[in-house]
Amino acid sequence: QIIEASYRIYLQYHTWNQVLCGAVVGIFLACMWFLITQFTLTPLFPIIAAWPISEFLMLRDTTLIPNVMWFEYTSHRAESRTRQRKLVSMKSQ
Repeated sequence: QIIEASYRIYLQYHTWNQVLCGAVVGIFLACMWFLITQFTLTPLFPIIAAWPISEFLMLRDTTLIPNVMWFEYTSHRAESRTRQRKLVSMKSQ
Protein backbone atom coordinates (compact mmCIF):
# COMPACT_ATOMS: atom_id res chain seq x y z
CA GLN A 1 0.00 0.00 0.00
CA ILE A 2 2.84 2.38 0.76
CA ILE A 3 4.41 1.77 -2.64
CA GLU A 4 1.11 2.41 -4.38
CA ALA A 5 0.57 5.61 -2.40
CA SER A 6 4.05 6.85 -3.27
CA TYR A 7 3.44 6.12 -6.95
CA ARG A 8 0.20 8.09 -6.83
CA ILE A 9 2.11 11.05 -5.40
CA TYR A 10 4.99 10.59 -7.87
CA LEU A 11 2.59 10.47 -10.84
CA GLN A 12 0.78 13.51 -9.41
CA TYR A 13 -2.56 11.74 -9.19
CA HIS A 14 -2.80 12.83 -5.53
CA THR A 15 -1.06 15.11 -3.07
CA TRP A 16 0.51 14.08 0.24
CA ASN A 17 -2.50 15.51 2.08
CA GLN A 18 -4.93 13.46 -0.01
CA VAL A 19 -2.94 10.27 0.54
CA LEU A 20 -2.70 10.86 4.30
CA CYS A 21 -6.39 11.71 4.52
CA GLY A 22 -7.23 8.53 2.58
CA ALA A 23 -5.03 6.47 4.88
CA VAL A 24 -6.69 7.90 7.99
CA VAL A 25 -10.18 7.31 6.58
CA GLY A 26 -9.20 3.78 5.52
CA ILE A 27 -7.80 2.91 8.94
CA PHE A 28 -10.90 4.31 10.65
CA LEU A 29 -13.29 2.37 8.40
CA ALA A 30 -11.25 -0.82 8.83
CA CYS A 31 -11.45 -0.47 12.62
CA MET A 32 -15.19 0.17 12.48
CA TRP A 33 -15.69 -2.88 10.22
CA PHE A 34 -13.68 -5.04 12.63
CA LEU A 35 -15.72 -3.86 15.62
CA ILE A 36 -19.05 -4.41 13.86
CA THR A 37 -18.00 -7.85 12.68
CA GLN A 38 -16.47 -8.92 15.98
CA PHE A 39 -19.16 -7.74 18.35
CA THR A 40 -22.31 -7.91 16.22
CA LEU A 41 -21.96 -10.55 13.52
CA THR A 42 -19.75 -13.08 15.31
CA PRO A 43 -22.24 -13.78 18.14
CA LEU A 44 -25.05 -14.10 15.56
CA PHE A 45 -23.16 -16.47 13.26
CA PRO A 46 -24.50 -19.75 14.77
CA ILE A 47 -28.03 -18.47 14.16
CA ILE A 48 -27.17 -17.33 10.62
CA ALA A 49 -25.47 -20.66 9.85
CA ALA A 50 -28.68 -22.51 10.78
CA TRP A 51 -30.79 -20.68 8.18
CA PRO A 52 -31.91 -22.81 5.22
CA ILE A 53 -30.14 -20.53 2.73
CA SER A 54 -26.93 -20.86 4.75
CA GLU A 55 -27.22 -24.64 4.68
CA PHE A 56 -27.85 -24.48 0.93
CA LEU A 57 -24.69 -22.38 0.54
CA MET A 58 -22.90 -24.84 2.86
CA LEU A 59 -21.83 -22.20 5.38
CA ARG A 60 -20.41 -23.70 8.54
CA ASP A 61 -18.80 -22.62 11.77
CA THR A 62 -15.21 -23.84 12.01
CA THR A 63 -14.17 -21.73 14.99
CA LEU A 64 -13.98 -24.77 17.29
CA ILE A 65 -11.55 -26.61 14.98
CA PRO A 66 -8.01 -25.65 16.03
CA ASN A 67 -6.34 -26.56 12.72
CA VAL A 68 -8.80 -26.33 9.83
CA MET A 69 -6.27 -27.35 7.18
CA TRP A 70 -5.40 -30.58 9.02
CA PHE A 71 -9.08 -31.31 9.62
CA GLU A 72 -9.89 -30.84 5.92
CA TYR A 73 -6.92 -33.00 4.92
CA THR A 74 -7.82 -35.90 7.21
CA SER A 75 -11.52 -35.69 6.31
CA HIS A 76 -10.73 -35.77 2.60
CA ARG A 77 -8.34 -38.68 3.08
CA ALA A 78 -10.90 -40.68 5.06
CA GLU A 79 -13.59 -40.00 2.46
CA SER A 80 -11.23 -41.02 -0.34
CA ARG A 81 -10.40 -44.30 1.40
CA THR A 82 -14.09 -45.03 2.00
CA ARG A 83 -14.94 -44.43 -1.66
CA GLN A 84 -11.98 -46.53 -2.78
CA ARG A 85 -13.12 -49.45 -0.60
CA LYS A 86 -16.66 -49.19 -2.00
CA LEU A 87 -15.28 -49.14 -5.54
CA VAL A 88 -13.13 -52.22 -4.91
CA SER A 89 -16.01 -54.12 -3.29
CA MET A 90 -18.33 -53.25 -6.20
CA LYS A 91 -15.76 -54.51 -8.72
CA SER A 92 -15.31 -57.80 -6.87
CA GLN A 93 -19.03 -58.62 -6.99
